[in-house]
Amino acid sequence: MNQVNARKATWRAPELEKKDIRPAYRWTGPGKDGLEVVYGTANSKPNTTTIREIWKKRHGHRAAPLLVMVSYSDRGQRRAVVCGPAGDDPPVVYMDYERAERLADAALSEPDRHLALRFLAETLEGEPDEHLGLRNKGLLATHELLHGVPQRPDWKDATDRSKPLLNRRGQDLVRELGYEIEQKAQHSVLRSSGGKAQAVAVFLQESEQPDQPAARFENQTPVTYALAHADRDNIPWVVAERSGVLRLYSTSTSGAPGQRGRAETFVELNLPLLPSDQAGYLDLLFSSRALAEDGTISQIQQASSIYTSELSERLRERVYKQVVPRLAVAVADRVGGTGEEDLERHYRTALTILFRLMFVAYAEDSRLLPLNVNSEYTRHALKTIARDLSNTINEGCDLGFDNPLTEEIECGADTQTDLWDSCKALFHAVNEGDVRWGVPPYNGRLFSTDPDVNPVGRIIEELSLTNAEFGPALTALIVDRSPDDVIGPIDFRSLSVREFGTIYEGLLESELSVADQPLTVDSDGVYLPARDGDSVVVQKGEVYLHNQSGVRKSTGSYFTKPFAVDHLISHSVDPTLEEHLKRVKALLDEGKEADAAEMLFDFRVADIAMGSGHFLTAVVDRLEARYTTFLADHPIPHVTRELDALRKAANDALGQLADTVEIENSSLLRRLIARRCVYGVDLNPLAVELARVGMWIHTFVPGLPLSFLDHNLAVGNSLTGIGTIEEATAELVHGVGEGSLFAEPVREELRKAEEPLRRLAKISDATTSDIAEARETAAEVERAVASVAGLFDRIVAARIGEATLPDGFSPEDLFKMNTDHAREVAERMDALHFPVAFPEVFLRDRPGFDVILGNPPWEEATVEKLGFWALRFPGLKSFSQPQQRRKIQRLERERPDIAAEYERAVADAERLRRLLLSGPYPGMGTGDPDLYKAFSWRFWNLVRQDGAVGVVLPRSALSASGSEPWRQAVLDGGTFDDVTFLLNNKHWVFPDVHPQYTVGLVSIRKGEDHAGTLRLRGPYPSHERYDAGIGEDPAEFSTESFRTWTATASFPLLPSPEAAEVFAKLRAHPRLDDENRDWRARPIRELDATKDKKHMIFQDEPPANAWPVYKGSSFDLWNPDTGEYYAWADPDCITKVLQIKRRNQQRNPRSAFSLFPLEWVNDPSTLPCLHPRIAFRDITNRTNQRTVVTALIPGELVLTNTAPYLAWPRGDSSDEAYLLGVLASIPLDWYARRFVETHVNFYILNAFPIPRPDRDDPLRNEVVKISGRDLWSARRR
Repeated sequence: MNQVNARKATWRAPELEKKDIRPAYRWTGPGKDGLEVVYGTANSKPNTTTIREIWKKRHGHRAAPLLVMVSYSDRGQRRAVVCGPAGDDPPVVYMDYERAERLADAALSEPDRHLALRFLAETLEGEPDEHLGLRNKGLLATHELLHGVPQRPDWKDATDRSKPLLNRRGQDLVRELGYEIEQKAQHSVLRSSGGKAQAVAVFLQESEQPDQPAARFENQTPVTYALAHADRDNIPWVVAERSGVLRLYSTSTSGAPGQRGRAETFVELNLPLLPSDQAGYLDLLFSSRALAEDGTISQIQQASSIYTSELSERLRERVYKQVVPRLAVAVADRVGGTGEEDLERHYRTALTILFRLMFVAYAEDSRLLPLNVNSEYTRHALKTIARDLSNTINEGCDLGFDNPLTEEIECGADTQTDLWDSCKALFHAVNEGDVRWGVPPYNGRLFSTDPDVNPVGRIIEELSLTNAEFGPALTALIVDRSPDDVIGPIDFRSLSVREFGTIYEGLLESELSVADQPLTVDSDGVYLPARDGDSVVVQKGEVYLHNQSGVRKSTGSYFTKPFAVDHLISHSVDPTLEEHLKRVKALLDEGKEADAAEMLFDFRVADIAMGSGHFLTAVVDRLEARYTTFLADHPIPHVTRELDALRKAANDALGQLADTVEIENSSLLRRLIARRCVYGVDLNPLAVELARVGMWIHTFVPGLPLSFLDHNLAVGNSLTGIGTIEEATAELVHGVGEGSLFAEPVREELRKAEEPLRRLAKISDATTSDIAEARETAAEVERAVASVAGLFDRIVAARIGEATLPDGFSPEDLFKMNTDHAREVAERMDALHFPVAFPEVFLRDRPGFDVILGNPPWEEATVEKLGFWALRFPGLKSFSQPQQRRKIQRLERERPDIAAEYERAVADAERLRRLLLSGPYPGMGTGDPDLYKAFSWRFWNLVRQDGAVGVVLPRSALSASGSEPWRQAVLDGGTFDDVTFLLNNKHWVFPDVHPQYTVGLVSIRKGEDHAGTLRLRGPYPSHERYDAGIGEDPAEFSTESFRTWTATASFPLLPSPEAAEVFAKLRAHPRLDDENRDWRARPIRELDATKDKKHMIFQDEPPANAWPVYKGSSFDLWNPDTGEYYAWADPDCITKVLQIKRRNQQRNPRSAFSLFPLEWVNDPSTLPCLHPRIAFRDITNRTNQRTVVTALIPGELVLTNTAPYLAWPRGDSSDEAYLLGVLASIPLDWYARRFVETHVNFYILNAFPIPRPDRDDPLRNEVVKISGRDLWSARRR
């Protein structure tokens, strides 16, 4: 070794000769208790036990770290084994001699023992197949770095360019990489040769580390300091250089494969360690060419993303088809029971085992657990099990159980339980701690065996699964088979929490069933009864997994992709957070540091239909990045002390391993943010547990227990309970009178929780006793608000007629009412009362959440009978309607238990529908009772004044009449700050939504200061178009102008600024329903295809003298008869029916017939069905070749509701011809596409802009002439 700074001496240990080891030299590094390296030689490979014994004897519990290095010959190759540098059971690693020599050299060059110890710990924690000198902490996919990058066509040229630079250091090195350096105070800006700012750089002294606070950087870590400056100047990258060690960080908070906090996500090159044949990494990762737009680092990021996506997809498929079904079957076999409740419990148990395994796997690969740091832990690690299983498969040996990667069935059943026992030992270590393994107790719900904490914890504790039962599921989870048939352990570092979300969301939509007959699957993945010759995928009596449509499917139907999550956060969280931080700064300027520290975390973001919680983990990242930058500019001593206390608690728990782990402030901040700033609700208990797991993984800090998240992430129905105090008090006065009379008593009762809430907020979760205290304090909060919960329960029960609210009672009587039955009703409705669940949010001066995010359910509050039975008896949907009806009737007789379950589900759905109709959700009674309508109102009412909403909604929320009251309320009290439409072309947004469907990314601001202007973008039919369009300014419109476009405040789709200009010009013309004109046309539905079926004749050949019953496809543009009919009708019968309808409707002022004279209505010869008239298709699509399909149809036929027609209270045949021409025109069709999604609704049609030129206008006359031919032709018919 070529160490000039270290003191070299002879290593004397004659007793080692007996172990065939010859001591040679020892070196001592600089500083007090400096690192000691001892070197010896051996004739053959020393075993691990011998090397560790030598280390322990030599170390003797001294403060100085120790590295033992012994070289030996192995089949002609010079090799070495190293052991150290600290701990009770230090790792032993075998490697090439040159690698070991470079390792020891680099460690001895560190200026003190702490830096040497940390360097060795970080280097030795890597996997055996990783390159020395290259370290990836989640910025890229490690697999792509190791295997993809060296295969690039520019690898050789990059290596040649980089080799001469391996000995360069500091600014000299960076200049050689192609940068111009602009020196600032304590940092530099790296610019390309063209002057473009590419990165902020910090050049560190030997005594400084990128992630350790330094006085030169205002007592921040250099990386935090650099990221703050990069944020200010909008520079995308940060480079840290120290003695030839380079790190690259991204300022983005999303997109990296293993994204955690920005300061913890990087790629590192250690040039003193890097072999010369690996020098290409320097150029490809760190050069100016690399950081250029679309440079090599972007290309490697993209390749990493592809690899991660493919890995995630493979794992997702195996989790769904192998892991969960096998675990569920094993649990069901051991625990017993196949009833509905039993299957739910088995499913929850299987998923909890899955969550535990994935938590441990991720924590190991992210080095949050002491893998490759503590040898005892490493021997028992999940990664070690994965390596052993991979080696067994690669060597062609029997696993002893079915191989899920090859579908090889093992005849003999392995009855040993060592795999399950090993995993249970890991569960115990994480939950309770294990000193020998170097694992402090992390506690938390997930690993608890207490049934009061984890409902299935005791079941898992008492389970004993054989290798035959557990082995296939475990192998499918932790071992991967790549497309090129490479089998090896999965690198969970490549899967961010967001990728876990894609795996989890499909599980949340799934459940277990027991097959009553052998099942196969069709090409769409739908389970069907197996016939002779079919491939049987589920045997009779087996438990199988399926989604709510009876499909074997591993993806969530509405999982929101990261780009959409980031978009909504940028347009809702970011602006609201900036306003919040200005208020914090104002307190600091006034010298109120304690108040500023408290206010900093008083920023509350919620997702009230959170699923797996991936919106919330993204929020934690965004808040942490902004808080870190803010605290860099405006230090708050109270916050600094809290972070220091958490760091000390973590180091105390880690003991001897503390020196090997550097805990960044960003990690601690993320943890505090998750505990104090984010809230989530979901009806599905598994979803809530998943969200907690995701948050625990994302905010995990070595040494600190898993945070108490039971209070913030809650189980319940966000729609069925009480949303706000004002909502409740309005019900108490029956919507009439002064509700504020009762508001203050309710608040006063809630304030009983303030003291325990303050204590709960101050508990730092630093120890397991803190977690226990937090759990007890949360229970105390629940007891304190129980009286308010009872009152709210009674209000909910009253809404659906299962309780009453007395008239004329006083505020003193509020909490004296009997609420026992009401509590049962509320529990049955899973009602969550927001002021009760989160009183700290609603007792603030400005009550409500600062921001609400999410993607709410879009389904209707109904139970479809066929779907219910087909879910339990696959194949029902493949029969004809009469057969389906008979089979369901038979099943109802044979399975009264399931029939009773169906009736309960129908009753629950009806109860939910009644509650939604009677709740604070105006418009729910218009159209279908879609849940998104109610959620839209919930978002608006739960967010505070000046708060923001950022949600994914179907376009109908922005266009349908049922959501009009909500849109008007938003425009009255705030604005749609950004509405970005996405066309789901080729399923680029949601894979299971129709490709012609449009969804909206909707960002709302609440408060009069934000009202007056709204902004629109899109629709974007692809990610590429979205990326291009999002960089341009949105189309802006005044609210006043917008409201004139339609009577229902419906949103148009404006794909470009030019489209906005055209739209504005068209809108200058009068609406179709303008009353102050010389002619007037009104749309009418003639027959209802369902309700009027009894008046129709259904047969292929028309009866004698029968009239056709038209549907939408019965006519086309300029074609009055396509020959496709819905049915037939007897003229005498149908005209009588229509005459009675017309006379009845004439008395309704909302009917078009009310505009006609009574004589005309009473005259049967004037019935519209007897005469030619303009009809149009109701069902259409804006992406069809033509959206408005209209024609002048002949007389003596009738129309269903899918083909409305126009009636003419005023006007003549020339007006009719003129309107027909306009409706059939391309400009009008273009306009219609701005609003139409799947229907030409009347409120859309009535708002069509129709030019009204003078009757002698030559252009009008030309239109009349052209369309008049059609008019003449129809009248002749």
